Amino acid sequence: MPGHDIIVIGGSAGAVQAVMDIARALPANIPAAVFVVIHTAPSSSGFLAELIDRASALIVVAAADGQEITPGRIYVAPPDHHLLLTRAGIRVTRGPKENGFRPAVDPLFRTAARAFGARVVGVVLSGGLDDGTEGLALIKQHDGIAIVQDPTEAPFPSMPANAIQNDGVDHVVSVAEIPGLLDRLARMTIPPRRLAMSRSQPEPRDVAESGDRSLLNGDLPGSPSGFMCPECGGALWELNNGKLTKYRCHVGHSYTPQGLLEQQTEDVEAAMWTALRALEENAAIRRRMGERSAQRWPQLAREYQKQAREAERRAQLLRTVLLTEKAAAEKPARRRKTKAGGPSTGGNGNGRKSARGTSKSASRRSNATA
Repeated sequence: MPGHDIIVIGGSAGAVQAVMDIARALPANIPAAVFVVIHTAPSSSGFLAELIDRASALIVVAAADGQEITPGRIYVAPPDHHLLLTRAGIRVTRGPKENGFRPAVDPLFRTAARAFGARVVGVVLSGGLDDGTEGLALIKQHDGIAIVQDPTEAPFPSMPANAIQNDGVDHVVSVAEIPGLLDRLARMTIPPRRLAMSRSQPEPRDVAESGDRSLLNGDLPGSPSGFMCPECGGALWELNNGKLTKYRCHVGHSYTPQGLLEQQTEDVEAAMWTALRALEENAAIRRRMGERSAQRWPQLAREYQKQAREAERRAQLLRTVLLTEKAAAEKPARRRKTKAGGPSTGGNGNGRKSARGTSKSASRRSNATA
């Protein structure tokens, strides 16, 4: 009988080193497949899988659409693509962004829970905001195991702290403790009844795979929120699931309340910088018009100069607000960075990979995937 052989790991800022430490300490014969999503920029070079591969005795690959799930491998989400799991294998899609991210953690966790139920272990690592909270809750609803990095050691504690606040987390541990815990869970036999319940659960297409077509079929996902989608400008609908609230537009972009607030804050700041630029350009144009009018129409020139000074005054007020707000936001971040300890090292793993180098390369050649 299988154990908890589907391990899904998600993180954001501060999580790369933690993933490498976990991968370094996982035994090469762990009877599980590991899937990793870390928030990356769309233009990222995609070297994350290679970095983890250098640290791990397991085979590490960038996930590709249609791959089979093979124990003893680590699959890493490629940049600008969601990593999803189905009972038939791996899906890699460019579905709608969630909280402004693609890849996002929640789609991986959600699809793993629906496809594999009690076999799933979800791990939330360091990161900002609350991506992963919804997915970890769904893993628990499907009888899986929830693990969270101890927020006190996370460089960016928001993601693990939010996951803990939602209740139901099974283990809050340091990064150093996670590899051994994952290995034990992977070798733990799951009672047949729990496995049967997992297989009986439906496996619907996830919004990150196909988007949301509720406007076309008339099946709107929730009640109107009165907010607009920061990504596409469409109306957002409010979805409530117990303690969790999400907002989703009719094409599929979705946000947690924290994610929506973050995106709106960025939009407000962008609008303020745009206004600053417009005011300064307005002042510059009026000064030039005043200079050109000075000899023939001195009264008109003085009026232009007066209007220019007023525009400059407003621009200076706006610039002061923007720079003051930015400085106030950066001070707490600097303090957190200074006080927070880095992720603990999960074992050294020295010598393990070189000893397995030949067999690992051979396994790659014989099991090459798309």
